[in-house]
Amino acid sequence: MSLWKDVQDLVGGEQNATILAVSISVGLVFVTTLLIWLCRGSRARGRNFLLIGLNGAGKTLMYSQLRYREEKHTVMSVAENKGKVHIRDNKIEKVFDIVDIPGHDSLRKILLEKYLPTARGIVLVVDSSSFSKDVRDVAKLLFSVLATSSVRRNRASILIACNKQDIPTAKSAKLVEQMLEKEIDALRTTRAAALSDTDDTRSSVQVGKSGKEFSFADVHPLSVRVAECCAKDFDALDDRETDLNRVIDWLLASAA
Repeated sequence: MSLWKDVQDLVGGEQNATILAVSISVGLVFVTTLLIWLCRGSRARGRNFLLIGLNGAGKTLMYSQLRYREEKHTVMSVAENKGKVHIRDNKIEKVFDIVDIPGHDSLRKILLEKYLPTARGIVLVVDSSSFSKDVRDVAKLLFSVLATSSVRRNRASILIACNKQDIPTAKSAKLVEQMLEKEIDALRTTRAAALSDTDDTRSSVQVGKSGKEFSFADVHPLSVRVAECCAKDFDALDDRETDLNRVIDWLLASAA
């Protein structure tokens, strides 16, 4: 009987070892597959840099300058412009996928739904010379971007490019920032009141810190910068001698 029990224990041990080995193998395959899927997913997201803004802000001119190294005559876009921009940084050429989104409301909404999930960076181009009359519309556009779940998930970088600084009436980057913060704060109050009236709190997305005046410093996990630029001032892109280089520097930093 003792010998038979020893045999049973041995067989049972081997079966347990086999089950354990199979379980480990299956687990390793699962973990490997998961890691591959996550890596592919991370590469699929965050590859595009979008140029967005109202009509006439200078998005397409900026796109032309960045891509073709020259100023081209532009008209109101009726479709997105897509292309690769090559920028040399310390003798290393870096390539950026740039998408110029038309400023027309209906087109912009459709295309933002398409491209925001793959946005690594977003350049909001504003016309600094007419910003006083545009501030509310610009704030609405920026608010919608800040509240977009895919933008927040991808931790996209955002640059507010205060364009047309060559015009005497252009607002400074600091003033544009202050005006936008004030307008977005008002939009948050209006939005909260509307949601309260409908009891639809499910669609509420907190932009900034609750109970505090809105500030771009409080839009974690996003980062927002404001810079002055002039898309027409484009003498030597590779020599970094123009105001547009503030946009270029931001692109390089966002891709790091």
